[in-house]
Amino acid sequence: MLKKLPSILKTSIMTPVTYVLIASCLVVPDIMGNNIMLDGTLSPEEWNQASSYDLEYEVMPSRNTPAALKTTAYMKYDKKYLYIGIKAFGDPNKIRATLKNRDQTWNEDYVALMADPFRDGRYGVLIGVNALGVQLDEKHISSAGPDDSWNILFQSATAFQDDGYSAEFMIPFSELQLPDTEIQQWKIGFIRKSYQAGVQTVFASFKNLPAETCYACQADEEVLLGSPDEIYRSYLYPYIFINQFGNRPVKKFKVQNPDYEIGITGLYDLTRSSSIEYTINPDFSQIESDAPVIMENQTFALSYPEKRTFFLEGSELLKSDTQTVYTRSITNPLGAIKYTNQGENNSIYFLQATDTDSPYLAAGQYRSFLGNAGKSKVTIGRFKKNLGNKSHIGLIATNRDYQIGGSGSVVEFDSLINFLDDYILDLNYAKSDTQEGQIDFIGSEDTFAGRTYAMDGESFSGVAKNFRLRRAVDQSNWGVRFKDVSPTYRAHVGFVGRNDYKSRNYWYGRTYRSTGTIRRINFNWNNRNRLNYRNQKTQEFYQFRVELETDFNFTGQIEWQVKASEKFDDIQYGKQTEFEIRGQYHPSESFFTSFEIEKGDSIAYRIDNPEIGDATEYNLYNVFRFSDNFKIALGHRYSELKNKVTGEEFYAGEINRFEIDYQIDGALSTRTIIEKNDFSEDYFLEALIQWKPNPYTIFYAGGTQFYKEPNPFSDNIRLETSQIYAKFQYFYNPNS
Repeated sequence: MLKKLPSILKTSIMTPVTYVLIASCLVVPDIMGNNIMLDGTLSPEEWNQASSYDLEYEVMPSRNTPAALKTTAYMKYDKKYLYIGIKAFGDPNKIRATLKNRDQTWNEDYVALMADPFRDGRYGVLIGVNALGVQLDEKHISSAGPDDSWNILFQSATAFQDDGYSAEFMIPFSELQLPDTEIQQWKIGFIRKSYQAGVQTVFASFKNLPAETCYACQADEEVLLGSPDEIYRSYLYPYIFINQFGNRPVKKFKVQNPDYEIGITGLYDLTRSSSIEYTINPDFSQIESDAPVIMENQTFALSYPEKRTFFLEGSELLKSDTQTVYTRSITNPLGAIKYTNQGENNSIYFLQATDTDSPYLAAGQYRSFLGNAGKSKVTIGRFKKNLGNKSHIGLIATNRDYQIGGSGSVVEFDSLINFLDDYILDLNYAKSDTQEGQIDFIGSEDTFAGRTYAMDGESFSGVAKNFRLRRAVDQSNWGVRFKDVSPTYRAHVGFVGRNDYKSRNYWYGRTYRSTGTIRRINFNWNNRNRLNYRNQKTQEFYQFRVELETDFNFTGQIEWQVKASEKFDDIQYGKQTEFEIRGQYHPSESFFTSFEIEKGDSIAYRIDNPEIGDATEYNLYNVFRFSDNFKIALGHRYSELKNKVTGEEFYAGEINRFEIDYQIDGALSTRTIIEKNDFSEDYFLEALIQWKPNPYTIFYAGGTQFYKEPNPFSDNIRLETSQIYAKFQYFYNPNS
């Protein structure tokens, strides 16, 4: 660590305001006859009767070799809580830990519990803390990997000793969806990330199985946790948002009257495994904005991860290779209600919402068409039958009715079959029905399958099909995939940016490990061929990639891509090659750098007469950390595309970003961002202060300003838009 914190702060970092620690310590009863004082110190009299577990395996970068450092975990429970204590031995001066917001310390020293409450590999949870007490939690999903947007309320504390550090956390059973059984029987395990040997190393109490995308599901220790009290969640978090906005439509700057919004979101558990969640006039503004993307040569819409709290509960049930459901397509709901049930054998998800700004995505072979369809009613239904052995079959149904006329629905059958231990088969079949309205907000004269993209009242149906078979063992992985999407397929509540293709994909990878300078190296080959629904070849693609991990905290990737052919706007283009190199270097907690360089051929898709040009893109990101609390980040991104003969630029520009963050404690932080964007031709300035004692209680206040060229420091500065805002959302839990 850069600077040790006072012990009183270490014991209270990231503690929810609803669970206030008195004098930085909380005494809780234990059914084994002890009292546990939640101060981060594992006193023998508190933990002497606890179950203990040794983290005896190194699972990264080596695979299941004996652990070089000792780590011991302890577990106790009572009727309300699960208590975890972990002692991580080592040199305290080699610990990497800083103060950050929740779920931002994955690349630091941390310890965590992994649990699979249903013992069926459907999903697992990770709950832990870094060495300074910053909380980490995420859900691991068998079909989709980890999701750190998942949050629960739990208490934690850490403490440092001469021989390492220790952590204690107290997890309410009520925060987890559990089997409806009197006696809880789980699978659990423990992990630790460490930099003691100068390289990022992960230790675990269980072996790592490479075929698994759900790491937490690999936890293999069967435990009985008695009969917890049936205490159910009953949450309310109302909010108020105040906004003052001004802009310069012509010459004179105009300031609008202050605006405000009031709304509420609530959650109520019906059983241990089912809940109802509702929201009225929610505020879905995000202070953690999506990373800027250069769109100058993009013709298809881009998707972004869901970060909004209301949509996260049960989101793992909606994962599908066909992306039938994309909850960010519900952009501004007036109200919504959701029911989830994660039963032992069956899972159910149901959502209804009224959206006031409905995005309309019309996919095509060469580009996407976007529009705003106004108000709509959205329905999502999901049924999933668990077959055991991490397998399932299921049904997804969605419907969207537009107030201006028209509707769209999708019904999808999906399955995931795990067989012979390390083979996984995915099958999907989806059918869509679209009835267009009569108000045209697309404004395109393009056609598809004898129809127009303009909203002119046409009706049509489409299908999407997916077959994927994959296998991964310790040193190799391979897979095949066939995916077809018809030109008339549309997912009105999902995300399908491209259609009219039949794709055939094959891949193979092999991994080598050693104890030398290069700890791990991967070789990957990939081939993809696409036909349209007229059986014309539209793309032949080859990719070769080498990934490596070293013993000095550098990871890198070299990639070579070849498009042997590509069809765009019914014109056949010849060979295109691209070379790409990426890397990350993290020598200490004081400095981090990453880079990305791409050079090669690319079609200039968005000019009047598309042609193959010379493309160059590079991205550099540096973080300088001066203490546990304070960091400066610098980002630079450049992209250009030039005519191969004349050297004329089809486009060229850069995005520069400067960010200062100061984390006052585990809940309170400040942020300042200055960004110059050549593509939007503006300068962006933001200042923000945020207080977030738990995932649901939040207060922030800030301001943003956009300037036009030449720069914000010149005499002729031109302020185009200005905004100041504040939001307070309070989490109320009657059970606390």
